[in-house]
Amino acid sequence: MTRASQRSEQDELRTRMRAVGMSHDEIAVEFARRYKLRPRAAHRHARGWTQTQAANHINAHSAHAGLDPDGAAPMTGPKLSELENWPLPNNRRRPTPQLLALLAEVYGTSIHGLIDLDDREHFGPADLLLIDKTSKTARPQPVELSGQTRRQSDRTDAGAMVEPTAARGTRSLVELCTSPIGRLSEETTGPMTWETVPTTEAVDKIARDDLSLDRREAARAMADVIVGAALLEGAERWLNTIEPPAGQRRTAGVGDEEIEQIELAARTFRAWDNQFGGGLRRKAVVGQLAEIADELRDFSHPQNLTRRLHGVMADLAETAATMSWDSGQGGIAQRYYLLALRSAKAADDPVFCANILAGMARQQFYLGRTIEGLELVRLAQDVAGARATPAVRAMLFTREAWAYAQQGRLSAFQRATGRAQDAFRDVDPAVEPHWISYFDQAELAGVTGGRLLDIAHQAPEYADEAATWLSQAVRARGVGSVRSTALDQLGHAEIRLVQGEFDEAARLGHAAVTTVEQTRSSRVRVKLGQFYRHAETRTSARPIAELCGRIKPMLRAEDAAARI
Repeated sequence: MTRASQRSEQDELRTRMRAVGMSHDEIAVEFARRYKLRPRAAHRHARGWTQTQAANHINAHSAHAGLDPDGAAPMTGPKLSELENWPLPNNRRRPTPQLLALLAEVYGTSIHGLIDLDDREHFGPADLLLIDKTSKTARPQPVELSGQTRRQSDRTDAGAMVEPTAARGTRSLVELCTSPIGRLSEETTGPMTWETVPTTEAVDKIARDDLSLDRREAARAMADVIVGAALLEGAERWLNTIEPPAGQRRTAGVGDEEIEQIELAARTFRAWDNQFGGGLRRKAVVGQLAEIADELRDFSHPQNLTRRLHGVMADLAETAATMSWDSGQGGIAQRYYLLALRSAKAADDPVFCANILAGMARQQFYLGRTIEGLELVRLAQDVAGARATPAVRAMLFTREAWAYAQQGRLSAFQRATGRAQDAFRDVDPAVEPHWISYFDQAELAGVTGGRLLDIAHQAPEYADEAATWLSQAVRARGVGSVRSTALDQLGHAEIRLVQGEFDEAARLGHAAVTTVEQTRSSRVRVKLGQFYRHAETRTSARPIAELCGRIKPMLRAEDAAARI
């Protein structure tokens, strides 16, 4: 079995075991038996961490606990590998009792769960004395860190809703950012990496490749979405990368007035996307993005104007990402999210970095990649920190709740949803950034109701609460939010199906279809298809049969258009 297929098998097994309530200790025991893992490696695999990810957690906890006050980060992936495999030959790094205690805290287990007979036969008497004096029932809570690397204190694995877009985890982030969009890595033009090439060059390359794509190439790019450790490790690395120095450039670039016009144009593009979705103006955004990259690359500007240009480049790239994703082009969307992240870092805007990470997390949730989505949300919360405004905090809490809903963790979902509502009460539009204006009372109600709808399909007792939130969202939506209104209306009709209120479901469904006809959003079409699949099982009710008769030709037309 290849390493990739074994990892997929482990992910599936972990999900099944967590779904029936098994603890990480129990998962570790099963992994050790099934995959012949040493206990320390088994506990790492039980949480789905790579050796590098686990090393990051260990270093973060060491710093937080005062064991590594200078932040020297002594643990690395290779060191952890030796500690996991000791006392096997060629693994000379012995785990001390103090290190075992640290690992036990990070993995949420006891010291005795991390050692086996081979370890005991090779420990010295002093080490065994300390270990044996530690209670075998002592079980520290998984770490909950504040700061840059706080992660999965209570992470579990689950997969739920999957879009028709395939997720690929076999290509590296360097390949993703250097290959022409929609093509494979053998067509790359060189070893360009984010660490060595200015953001402007990466933006220019990907934007111009995008503009030159024909429809068939764009369709191939839909499945090119990076998932798993490659995405998470790369995102964190880029957030800590210093922008390479610019080369010799001409002077006399744009001034304040021109930048204000560019910023206004970026806001207009964002408003178009928020209103209709579907990416009708997507290539106009990409073209503007390429122009900004040219401006930054070819001309020098004062430091404050350079930051503003990087900021508007991040704004445009993030809008291009959402438009691309909403057009069904997941791979292209992810490229723009990653470009936006690096541009926002260059603009010294950690709060917008958090917003971009939240967008990347939402994409992972739609792909059923709950673990990656939750990791990205928590990274966003860390990055924004105390600078996050109430609306941004509320939005991030709803994304966190989304992960918990997919995992079936209802108590955690309710906790995160409650924190979102608490944060939203403090929102002052006058101090919120312009890009978070979409997150209003209607959006809070819509995302909360949507997640409760997902839960209600398995736990119908939540249907009434879902209906209340979705009804509130539909009433609160303004005329300028066609895409979001369509999603809320479809959700509201669907929850009435769950409740068995077929006449009301049909009435709401017809209203939703009328709204759907006003947008070309791929996300809306996916949701319409999901609604249809639920409705067609209830066509014994005449109103539902008539509604399905109206929807079916729309879905057929979409399928036919996709095949052209």
